[in-house]
Amino acid sequence: MLRLFISCFILLGCLSCSGFVQDIKRPIDLISDDALNAESQSEFLIRGVQAQFADSYTDMALYAGGLSDELFFDARTGAGGLVIYEELDNALTIDRSNTTLIGAQNRLGRYRFHSDDLAVRAETIVFARDSAKRRMLFQANFHGAVARYFYAAYIGINKQQGGGVIDNGAFIPSSAMNDSALAKLARAAQNVTSPYEVRLLQSLSARIHLMEGRFDKALEAAQNGLRRGDAVFQALYNLQLSNQLWLNAGLGRNVYLPARRFDTLYLRQDPLDSVRLRLRGPTTRSGFTFYIQTKYPAQDSPIPFLSWQETELMLAECELRLMNNTTSALNRINTVRTSYPGLRALAAGTVVTLDLIVAEREKELFLTGLRLIDQRRLNRWHLRPDTWRYLPIVQPEINNNPNLPALVRD
Repeated sequence: MLRLFISCFILLGCLSCSGFVQDIKRPIDLISDDALNAESQSEFLIRGVQAQFADSYTDMALYAGGLSDELFFDARTGAGGLVIYEELDNALTIDRSNTTLIGAQNRLGRYRFHSDDLAVRAETIVFARDSAKRRMLFQANFHGAVARYFYAAYIGINKQQGGGVIDNGAFIPSSAMNDSALAKLARAAQNVTSPYEVRLLQSLSARIHLMEGRFDKALEAAQNGLRRGDAVFQALYNLQLSNQLWLNAGLGRNVYLPARRFDTLYLRQDPLDSVRLRLRGPTTRSGFTFYIQTKYPAQDSPIPFLSWQETELMLAECELRLMNNTTSALNRINTVRTSYPGLRALAAGTVVTLDLIVAEREKELFLTGLRLIDQRRLNRWHLRPDTWRYLPIVQPEINNNPNLPALVRD
């Protein structure tokens, strides 16, 4: 009898719940997937991909900074217990199952997926305005290229081999992933809507070629890239989507700190370079003295991704390598330096070497995720040779992808 009563009670509860759910109006903040395939939704879709770009970029810039010699970890700042940050700093053993690392790669995967999905939708939607379709295709292919560049630059199957996977497929090495990014940029170039977009694509192409050691192609692309007066292309943040370099390597929390050469070497050599190397300090805790970066002073500070200044420094490097044109290289370096209030040009006759250009890149591109790439391509690694030079592909990806386990060598 008791069992019958309980069964009737459960059944009544289920029926009541069913009736209750049916009586609730459809949520007003949901939209079906098919309903997004409309020209009126194109800007909404584009903004979603742009937000995912910002989310992935701040992850990659932070963790690349920690893995490189740009940032370092020290628990005496009060940031103890954040294991993944310390593991990246030491780079000898990195836990592929760490939830922080998994979260970052999940966000990158979503960014790549939605960029490619944007391209598919652009061919599905019937547009009344050709300009709207071109904008959507440009954004889809540009961001598809950036996502692939992120995989090539920052993710790796093992300590020495970069690259990633797309849609649970075979592992794609960094070089092939970068070629895929360049193919996406070529498709974006077919849908540009302004001269600025043409130059933006060329600057990213130049960076990828430089990363691959193709200096002739990097030179050609950079010559057509961003130029003085062009706006910086940057990732935007807000109080819901935080700049992680502020949050975990700045005024938010002092988990990562700028390498001491920025204050003990560069700023002592030229105190006026504080316009680029913005540091606050010294601060002392537990007998440990350190500086904090203030390049990103707020939670919503934007992060530069592509700039004409970087393009000038790429041109300087390529001209030095290919033609030994030290005069032009020095002029380009000084064009960048004098774009900042109070920062003086290097003296005429200054000997331009690769070391000088690398130092200028360090200062100009401080906390933008590029130092790790420079260390690898220039063979200037700061740790033991058996340490990680990429963020390892995470364990859930390995577990769910039959193409990967045989390739994994920690």
